[in-house]
Amino acid sequence: MTILHDAMWQAPRELSGVKSRKRAVFEIPLGSMDAASNAGIHRVSGLKVSLESRISALGSGGRVAVELLLGRPLKGQVHRHEELQVAHLSSNLAGDEATVGEHLEAVKSILETRPQVVVLDSQGNASWTAAFQMLLQAKEALRGFRGAIVLVVDEESEAIKEMCSQRWRQGGSWLWQEPIKQDLTIVEDVLNATKTDELEQMLQKVRELSAEAFFGEDSVEKSGSRGWSLCLLVDQAACDASRFCGFMCYQLSAKNSEFHIARIAVIARSRGKGYGKHFMQWALEKCSFLPRSTCAWTARGQWTVA
Repeated sequence: MTILHDAMWQAPRELSGVKSRKRAVFEIPLGSMDAASNAGIHRVSGLKVSLESRISALGSGGRVAVELLLGRPLKGQVHRHEELQVAHLSSNLAGDEATVGEHLEAVKSILETRPQVVVLDSQGNASWTAAFQMLLQAKEALRGFRGAIVLVVDEESEAIKEMCSQRWRQGGSWLWQEPIKQDLTIVEDVLNATKTDELEQMLQKVRELSAEAFFGEDSVEKSGSRGWSLCLLVDQAACDASRFCGFMCYQLSAKNSEFHIARIAVIARSRGKGYGKHFMQWALEKCSFLPRSTCAWTARGQWTVA
């Protein structure tokens, strides 16, 4: 069908003052919402759209993020270009009784308005689902579009992961943006883990990094003496020599019902890549699944992540 041709995805209208496709045209650094009416989401952090964005909006949290992109208000910082046009492509355009062809014709009409951001929503009946899949299969047309694309899905297929570089998702009561294609993992409670040669090498790297970041401190020894849990950030795709990316020390205080982050440090070559944010997202998600009697607050100590 002609709707799938590259020419149907016309260049978006220019935005005043936006000379680079990397510049944010929509951004929420930090905001808050009523969790009772927003899928349990209370905090929103780090949502960002530029004209080169390809984002997977995952599950109920992703749908809340799309509503914010479409103009839903929240308390906090929201930066949005005043000329920004967002097209929400969904089954509602042509209605529930529409055929696949009618859905595609409705999409074509909207794309002719040359929006800067296109939201392609997977939710709908059988005919819309077929139309969505046809649009998704036109990979070159989607990649070649000079505006942003947000794909709203309940599950991420390999096609979605291949197309998108960022993800909007919910972690407990938080909603945030994160990279899709990264092989980072957090290894928990390493001081009580079975010792291996690789683990001993990483613990030595913790000692070296903590001495550099925290005025000669040995965070391995200090974690043991203070009862902190020590966890490591590891790049699974890297070779053995460069798998270690950073560490975090934390403690759950039974007295104060507090998740206390005592130390975070990321090695120099990994700074500026969002690894410190990855640690924080992991910690916030971990806290969100703990009962309030165990964790009512999150506090921080010393960090070196810039």
